Amino acid sequence: MTNDSINGEAVVTKKVAIIGGGAAGLATARAFLRANGEMKSSTPQLEFEVSVFESRRSVGGIWDYGDDGYASETKEASKTRPMYRNLRTNLPKELMQFKEFPWGGDGKEASYVTHRQVLEYLERYATKFNLLERIHFGCTVKQLTVLDAGDSDTNEWPQISLGWTSQTNDKNSEETHKQTFDNVCICNGHYALPSSPPLLGIDNFRGRTIHAIEYDNPNDYKDLTVLCIGARASGADIAREIGLVAKQVFLSDSTCNEKREYDNVVVMPRTQSVDEEGGIHFSAKSDPAADEEWVATNVDVIIFCSGYDYQFPFINDKSNLNLECIPGERRVQPLYEQLWHARHLSVAFIGLPHSVVPFPLFEIQGNAVRRVSQLQCIGQPLPLPPTAERLAVAERDASSGGPDNAGRVQDTHFLGSHQWDYCRQLSKIGGFYNDEMEDYIATNKALYDKSGSERKGVVPGAKDVYRETRFKRDDGNQSFHILYSEIEAAVGKE
Repeated sequence: MTNDSINGEAVVTKKVAIIGGGAAGLATARAFLRANGEMKSSTPQLEFEVSVFESRRSVGGIWDYGDDGYASETKEASKTRPMYRNLRTNLPKELMQFKEFPWGGDGKEASYVTHRQVLEYLERYATKFNLLERIHFGCTVKQLTVLDAGDSDTNEWPQISLGWTSQTNDKNSEETHKQTFDNVCICNGHYALPSSPPLLGIDNFRGRTIHAIEYDNPNDYKDLTVLCIGARASGADIAREIGLVAKQVFLSDSTCNEKREYDNVVVMPRTQSVDEEGGIHFSAKSDPAADEEWVATNVDVIIFCSGYDYQFPFINDKSNLNLECIPGERRVQPLYEQLWHARHLSVAFIGLPHSVVPFPLFEIQGNAVRRVSQLQCIGQPLPLPPTAERLAVAERDASSGGPDNAGRVQDTHFLGSHQWDYCRQLSKIGGFYNDEMEDYIATNKALYDKSGSERKGVVPGAKDVYRETRFKRDDGNQSFHILYSEIEAAVGKE
C-alpha cells in the first residue's frame, strides 16, 4: 500500500492481485475497479490498483473451449479442460447473468446456451467494464508467500508476495517476475484436477477408463457399451448424449437403489467392484457383499463423472500460509464464510462453493471482499468478528460436513438451497443488501427452483426438452415469465 497526494489530498493506493481470468476473476476485478469511481470523495481517497493474472491468452476460464487441437477426433486423451463440444448450460442465462450485466429475457433466443455463447457473454462483460487492460495474459502464478505475518492477532492484513512466469513473444522461453500486493484474490476455479473414487478390482477391467474432463465427442462411443460413474449434472448429460449413438449406456447413481431401464440407457445403483472376469457389479446397498446386486458385462469404456478436487499449486510449504487442501476431501480450510482466510484477511478464495449459481455468487463474493478491504484501508470497523472467533467458525464449518450436516467432508463447500441465505449474508457484510438485492436473490431462487424441477423430470436417454424453455425475469415481483416451453406445450396436448 502506498500513500501519495493529489492537489494536496491524501491518496492511498492498494495493490490487488487476482489469480485467474475466468468468470470469478472478472467479477472480482470489476468489483474492485467499480469501487474506484465510488471512492473519489472519501478521505483519504482510496484507489485499488488491480492486476489479473491469467495463464491462457484469453478470458473465460473453463468456458474457453479453445481450438488448439486438444479436442480433435483422435486426441481426446490429451483434453485437459472440462468443456466439451456440444455442451449447453443446465441453468438459463437469465439466472446465470451478473446482476449489473443482464442477459437474455426477450424470448427470441434460447435461455439455455452453448459454451461458446457463455464465453461471448464474458468477453462482452470484460470489454464493457474495461477489464482487459488489467489482465496479464500468458502469466502463470508459481508462488504465493505471506510476508511478515507476525502476530496474527495484530496483523490480519499481511502483504503477499506473488512470483509468476510470463511467456515471451517467441513462446519458447519464459520470464520470471515477483511483486508484493496488499490483497490477493484466488479465482483459479476448481475444474482442473479430476477426482476419481477408488473402485475395487479396477485393474481387472479390460476396457478403457477416462475422466469426464477427457470427454468431448459422443461419436467416439458409437456402438460401444459405456458406464458413466456419477449421475449429477455432467454424468447425466454425458450419458444422455452418448446414449444417442452408443449400443448401451449404464449410468451409475449413488442415490439410486434399483435398476431402471430407459431404452438403451440403464440407471444403476452405486458401482461397487470389478470382478476377475471384468464384470462390473452394482449394489443397492453400501456393502459390496450385499445379496441384492446387478452385474454389467462387456463394458467397453468407463467414464468417471466424479467431479474435481481443489488445488492451489502456488501455495506450498514456502507460502507461510496455514492452508489445508487434501486431495479427495474437497475441503479447503481454514476459511471464514467460505471466502476469507480465517487468519489472514488479505487472502480470499472466490468461487469455492459448489452446487450454486456461479456468476451471481462470484459477483457477490467479490463485492464483499472489496468492501471489507476498503474499510480496513480507511480505518473503519470491519463487519467481521475477531481472529479467534473467525478461526473457531472456520473449524466448525470444516468439520460440519456442509450446511445439511451430512457428515461428509466432501460436502463442506456444498450450498444448494442454502446459497440464497449465503448471498444475503455476504451482501450484508458487504454493505449492499437492500430491497433491490433481495428482489434479485429471490428471483434467482425462483428461476433456480423452476429450472431444477424441469431438469429432474427428464428421463435419461430422452430429449432434454427443459432446455427449450425460455424465461424472462420479473425481479419486481420476485418471479419470472415463461415465454416458451415445450414441456407446457406437451402437457397441454394431453
